[in-house]
Amino acid sequence: MKLFQRKNSIKILTNLKFAIVLLILISFSSSLGSIIEQEEPISFYKEKYPQANPIYGFIDSNFILLLGLDHIYKTWWFFFLLALLGVCLISCTVTRQFPLLLNSKQYFFKEKKENFLPLPFFVKIQNISFLKETLLSKIKKKYFYIYQKQDLLYGYKGLIGRISPIFVHFSLIILLLGTGLGSLKNFQAQEVLAKGELFHIQNPMNVGKLTKIPDLRLRINDFWVEYKNEKIHQFYSNLSVLDNYGNEKSRQTISVNNPLRYKHIDFYQSDWNLLGIRLCKLNEKKTYELPVFPLSKEEKSWITWIHLPSVEEQVQKKTEKRSIEPSGEKMYSLIFDKLQNNILLYNENGIFLSRINFGDIFFENFLVEEALPSTGLLIKYDPSIKIVYFGFGLLMATTSLSYLPYTQVWVVKKRETSLLGAITNRGKIQLEIDFEILLRFLENFCFHLKKN
Repeated sequence: MKLFQRKNSIKILTNLKFAIVLLILISFSSSLGSIIEQEEPISFYKEKYPQANPIYGFIDSNFILLLGLDHIYKTWWFFFLLALLGVCLISCTVTRQFPLLLNSKQYFFKEKKENFLPLPFFVKIQNISFLKETLLSKIKKKYFYIYQKQDLLYGYKGLIGRISPIFVHFSLIILLLGTGLGSLKNFQAQEVLAKGELFHIQNPMNVGKLTKIPDLRLRINDFWVEYKNEKIHQFYSNLSVLDNYGNEKSRQTISVNNPLRYKHIDFYQSDWNLLGIRLCKLNEKKTYELPVFPLSKEEKSWITWIHLPSVEEQVQKKTEKRSIEPSGEKMYSLIFDKLQNNILLYNENGIFLSRINFGDIFFENFLVEEALPSTGLLIKYDPSIKIVYFGFGLLMATTSLSYLPYTQVWVVKKRETSLLGAITNRGKIQLEIDFEILLRFLENFCFHLKKN
């Protein structure tokens, strides 16, 4: 009874329909992962998928959280589907593909006419001089491997078409292993850092169950924005990786789509912002840092304010060259647009006064030293990327090779006639054409022999 159950289990695991069902389930689950937002807080799902108004009458936040649809690629049932598909591929390879390959490599001869009748291409030929040698020569020119025993002949070609399905299964298993490894051992972090700051990776967003956040020390050396036609073209961060003693181990300028890679960890340039500006009050020889505030969520523009004596008093003081008692400070607005090398100065009534460049002195006493930008870094670690790429490359190559036809041909010489037969698993039209060309050649060959 147990033996019967084992045989049934093996039959199910090697069943093509069962494997297709698993593939459909995995594909459907993966598509759900692209539709339903992943790795979001519970409050996000309760707000977007309220219980009072479920989608299709049953999809709400409780349904999503219960089945783990908020983190599909890390759920136990998704790993179970991947593992079950891997077992199916291994079982099919061992029980079907390997025996089929071994059987294809063996040569066997057909001796009786009954063995030729089921073949799709079969013909009986009148024996003539050198018929066997002529057939052998023509078959060899078609790149067949030939086996010969007395008056029996067997040939095959396209064995790679039998080997390729095994490597297709092997590449799928590599993809499954890579997918599982990527889900268990990866992390993604987001850091927003000011220029000149030292930092560690300390704001992870997604962390695999087997992942340990590496202890790295990095420094933001510089940050700048490149403009083209008065529009932001690219922005750059210069990063250094440091050892425990502060010595530089690696240094690179990164930009969008040009990350720093260090020990399989990628540091991407994701965003940037402006934190403040640094002003120097010359008469006091003091430096002040003023925070800035965004004017709009869509545009990179900021504003800050400064209290100074009125511009009118300063102009009067300069022209009349005498001291004037200040009537009180007024508030001026400083506006920065897209981190360009200038500042727009407005008075408290919103009237534009002047344009100030970084490094300029304004109001005779204030020097604009520099802006204080921050850079956004997206940090990713996924050891499965190379494995998955290798699996996909192997899958594409082996899938193409598996479409090559495997063709067999037999010849047996009797007393008065010879039997010629052939079969192929693919490319039947091409074999039919080749078979017809061979018969026409033999007809012409017989005609010339009789004529001579």
